[in-house]
Parts: sequence; structure tokens; C-alpha cells
Amino acid sequence: MAEKNKIKPELFWVMDYYSESGLTKKEYYEQVAKEIEFAEKLGFRGVWIAEHHFIDYGIVPSTSVYLSHIASRTRNIRIGPAVATIVFRNPIQVAEEYSLLDTLSNGRLNLAMGSGYLKHEFMGFNIPQEAKREIFDEALDIILKLMSGESVSVNSKYFKYENVKINVLPLQKPYPPIWIAVLRAEAAYHVGKKGFNLMMIPYATVDKIDDVKLVTDSYKQGLKEKNTKAEISLAFHTHVSKSFHDAVEESKEYLHRYVFSRLYAKRRTLDELYSSGLLLFGGPEDVANQIYKIWKLTEVNRLMFLVDYGMKPLTLVQDILVNIREKVTKLLEEKGIELDFIT
Repeated sequence: MAEKNKIKPELFWVMDYYSESGLTKKEYYEQVAKEIEFAEKLGFRGVWIAEHHFIDYGIVPSTSVYLSHIASRTRNIRIGPAVATIVFRNPIQVAEEYSLLDTLSNGRLNLAMGSGYLKHEFMGFNIPQEAKREIFDEALDIILKLMSGESVSVNSKYFKYENVKINVLPLQKPYPPIWIAVLRAEAAYHVGKKGFNLMMIPYATVDKIDDVKLVTDSYKQGLKEKNTKAEISLAFHTHVSKSFHDAVEESKEYLHRYVFSRLYAKRRTLDELYSSGLLLFGGPEDVANQIYKIWKLTEVNRLMFLVDYGMKPLTLVQDILVNIREKVTKLLEEKGIELDFIT
């Protein structure tokens, strides 16, 4: 099968927490670890964990800490933050922590970075939101130089260091694969022009699936000017059951929880979400058709399935993962698309 027709299947967790689930936070951390162990056995290629602060919309404030735990419980699956919000952190410590994580995981780190978007997080860290792009660009440059083993001196508006060099370097050289998360087509163009991989959650970015093409086309134009190749990774809330009706009935409680826990986001009814194309939802054939449409629009290299939103039970999450691995994969093969699992 032609290489361009392969899609790497990965998984993404926001780690949204709800006390009414009956689980403690410690118990939910353990449930997700079990979900990841199960995903590795099925051959999923990577897992991504969101970083959030101050409220229960996401309960992993330090992805490097939680992913170190995941690294100790897995062997092959790649791990990464989605995203490390480097605007809130000292870039030296970011470089140190993720270099250490890459070493401890035996070179399995994918490093996605972003500037953040939630108002309460900027307020909590006392960072002016209007300065986030400038801070991000400076911090990213420092991080990549340090992870490459360079000695860094900088005297800028936001950072002042002299001859700083970190003492642990990543196993992957010069540094782990880098993804940059975006919310707008304009930003995607600049990510492409710098030659980085692109990450996006269409649910948070566009109103309908056809609009994703505007973002990915902008990114590809930037890549063309850079004259390089890179990957596009898109994340979709996913529920695969026997039929569309069964998917709706099984997931509506959890999807409702998730949708109405989001701050600052545009409110959509569940019916609006189902018709937007921004969810991978329904029976295996429904989901295979949706993935095929996304691939035709974007030629996406990676799909991140966001399966566990709203704190679904472990057994339900496992059933969905099996449906993706066995049923959706087979149907996509008939369309000339390969979900490229680790075998």
C-alpha cells in the first residue's frame, strides 16, 4: 500500500474529571493508565495527554510527571504532551524535564507544544494573554537549542540567561519530533514555514469538518515554502458501537458532561455536533466513512482518537478501542486506507 495512504492511529486524553463519576482523581489516573496499557497491546502507536491547570476540565498540570508514570508501564507506545504549554513555564525546566522523559522512556517522546488559550490559566500564572505568541516563540527557540546540547545566552524582553547548558539531553537527536498546536489557518502557515509537525483539534477550531481543509492547506503552503516534509495530526472525539443509534445512546451522558464542562467554547447541542462531522461517531461503517472523508480533505498522517471523554467506564473504552482496531481498520482497508498499527 502506498505510504501516503497510511494513517498512524493514536489516542488523546484531555483528562477531564467529574466527581459525580464516583472515582477519585487517583483512581481515574489509574484507569487511564490501564486504558493506555490496553491500547499498547492493540498496537496503537502513540498516546497524548493534555496539560491543564486550576480546574477539573483537565487534571494533569504536569504532563512530564504523568507520562513518566506511563513510560514505566509501557514498552513500545510513544508518549507525548498535547500540549506542553510552554508560555507558563521556565523554558530551561521544560528542556530538562522532557529531555529526561525521553531518556527514561528509551526515546519514545513526541513533544507537542503550544501557547495555551484558556483565560483562567493566563490569569492564574499572571501572564498577559496578548503576549503569548511572543513569549512562545522565544521560549521555543530556547528549548530546542538546549535540547540540542547548545549553550544558551539570551537577553530578551521575557528571558535573561547567560551560558546555560542542560546536563541531560534527549536520546532522540537533535531533539524529539516536535508538534505545534494551532487554532487558526494563519498560525498553521507559520508552523509549516518553520518545518514543524502540525497538531489540531477540529472540535475546538472550526464549525464543520470541511473547514479543516483551510487550516491544513495553509500549513502545506508553509511547508512548501520551507521545502520540507512533516506530519499532520488531528484529534477527534470518537465513539464506535454497533450502529449510530447505539453510539448515541452509549455516549450521550459522557459527551454532555464534556461539552458543558468546556469554558469559553462555543456551545453546540449534541445534534449540532453529530451533524458537524467533527466527531468520529456511529457504527464501524459510519466511522470508516468519516475517516475516509477526513483523509480525502487533508491527507492526514495521524489520527488521535479521543475516546475517553466525560470519564467513560474502562470496559466501554476498551470496547471502542477494539472496534477501531478490528472493525474500522478492516473497512478502511477496503477503501485503500491503512490504519498503521504496531504489529
